[in-house]
Amino acid sequence: MSQVKLYKEYRENPGKPELVLLHGWGMTGQVWGPFADQLAEYFSLTIIDLPGLGRSQEFPTPYTLDAVLDLLVEQVPESAIWLGWSMGGQIAVAFADRFPVRVEKLITIASNPCFVQRDDWPSAMDEATHQAFEVSLAQNQKKTLTRFVMLQTQGAEAGRDILKTLKVILSDVEHTAAEESLALLRLDQRPELKNLAVPVLHLFGEVDHLVPNSAAEASQSISGGEVVTYAGAGHLPFLSHQADVVADILGFVQGDQS
Repeated sequence: MSQVKLYKEYRENPGKPELVLLHGWGMTGQVWGPFADQLAEYFSLTIIDLPGLGRSQEFPTPYTLDAVLDLLVEQVPESAIWLGWSMGGQIAVAFADRFPVRVEKLITIASNPCFVQRDDWPSAMDEATHQAFEVSLAQNQKKTLTRFVMLQTQGAEAGRDILKTLKVILSDVEHTAAEESLALLRLDQRPELKNLAVPVLHLFGEVDHLVPNSAAEASQSISGGEVVTYAGAGHLPFLSHQADVVADILGFVQGDQS
């Protein structure tokens, strides 16, 4: 049993499917907000703050993907649907690959199996931009995070209101492993995504400045999963297009039950 403690919120809804929510880098489980409230009508929710982020102040050393998975497996139901946003989607893919019997279905939102460009993967952030971000984070965490959430909402529907919400969340937290966890975005999860045997749904925002539109088709070609792109949505379609996202998730989860 690990000595590192994670913050977890469990919202039980007896008789309903189990759903695990993983937030993205630089945020906390608070980002789900009213979206989680609506999902709680249809699922029993497990909401986790990733190690060293938000209310999970403790984190493993060294901070590796395997170490994160080891912590998560102790906190989640024996079997559940997994939903990961941004880096959370990348971690959910890794969890489903390593613990396939624990994941019934997988949903990613504004996620990318490889967030930094490679010679055979142009559908991502370029190396120079990512390096500049790493340097900026080391110099001033709060200022860098503020710029980061501005980028997530720029040009998106309801972007101004969502930005206000994100700034409120950030004002109340002090990430203890912002730099350590950022390193996970350099991982290439394409082999793990291709290896998955569970049904997959990928949700994207049309005007997402962090995950280019080309990542949608590229991810689908790897996983063979379903893809939905929301017109006018940025990096947080679950907030700007909440009703549509909930409807698509329910359709995906319940599709084989009709």
